[in-house]
Formats: sequence, structure tokens, C-alpha cells
Amino acid sequence: MALHKQEQPERGFDYERAYRELSAKMRTLHISRIAEMPRIELYLDQVLSIIGTELSFMYQEDERIVTGAMVNNYVKQRLVPAPTRKRYTRRHLGTLIFVCAFKRVLSIAQIAQIAQMVSEADIDVERAYDASIACLEHALALLFPEEPDGQPELSTIHIELMDSAGNRCEPRLEILLENVVLLLACKVYADHMLALEARRVAAAE
Repeated sequence: MALHKQEQPERGFDYERAYRELSAKMRTLHISRIAEMPRIELYLDQVLSIIGTELSFMYQEDERIVTGAMVNNYVKQRLVPAPTRKRYTRRHLGTLIFVCAFKRVLSIAQIAQIAQMVSEADIDVERAYDASIACLEHALALLFPEEPDGQPELSTIHIELMDSAGNRCEPRLEILLENVVLLLACKVYADHMLALEARRVAAAE
């Protein structure tokens, strides 16, 4: 579900109903895991379309989530592996989803710093992607309870990272990623709740 701006005031806007619909969508949100992504190699336009669909819930309708120029720039900065014969794999797709999601709250330089930490710790990147995405979904489900005045219990936010040999990584990297995920979830929450409030105010005028 994409965020959107209201061009005309909504007559009879029901805030409680709108929140319940938003809550239901955010509590059932699913972002594709690596194993769920297309097995075939993709062209750039297909990659852009998939990322736009996967992350539409955290972007405004008039925002560009990712463009071909952005992808090329991420490749040049070595955030994303270079495609082979202009074809993109699951790993490319997962990396781009991660970058495009977390650039909502981090600079590209900070995302690159995290990527370097992951590389130096020899982290299983596919497992790390899946764990981070699952954690984001969990955080959003907690932040959007059925009732708008519910108090989320965020102490259950947790990411477990393993290296390529199957050993648990240092806690500091897990804690860092957990907090970055929570930061992103809170950003999504704030954007949606402010948008709902803007709709309520506009309808009351």
C-alpha cells in the first residue's frame, strides 16, 4: 500500500476505519524472501518494477523508489554487484531492496558502512537479508496494533546473524541491524500516522 497525498478533502472521513484498514495491511505485510524471488535472471526494468511493488508501502506515490540511474550508481559505489550481461539475479534484487528500504533512514555512505561490516564478518548475506526483512515485518506489526492507542512491546525485536560457516556473529552487528530496522519501522509508522492525521484535518475543514 503506497502512501499518498490527498488532492481534495475527503468528506465524511472515518479516521478509526482508515486506521483499522492501515493496521490490517501493515500487520499482514510480506516482503519477498530470497527463496521467493524469481529464479530466472531479470532485466533492469523488471527489477525496478519488483522493487517498486515490494516497497510501495513506505514511499509516497510521487516518489521514485529506484531508477536505472540509481542502480548504476549503486553498482559504481560497489553497494550492488555488477550485473552479468545486463541480467540481475536474486542477490541483486535482495541487495537493492535492502538499499532502497534503508535509505529512508540512512545515508548511502552509512549503508555502505554496514555492508562493509557484514563483509568483514563473513556474514551469510542471504540469511541476513531474510532475517532483516522478517524483523522489519515484525516491528511494523507491533507498531500498528488493531487499536490506534495500543502500546507496542518492542523488546521482541531481534535479528540473528550467522557467518558462512554457520557460526553466530558478534552481537554488536546484530544490535546495530536491529536498531536500524526499528528506526525504519518507526519512520514508516510516523509517515502513515501523519498522513492519516492530515486527512482527518482536511476532512474537518
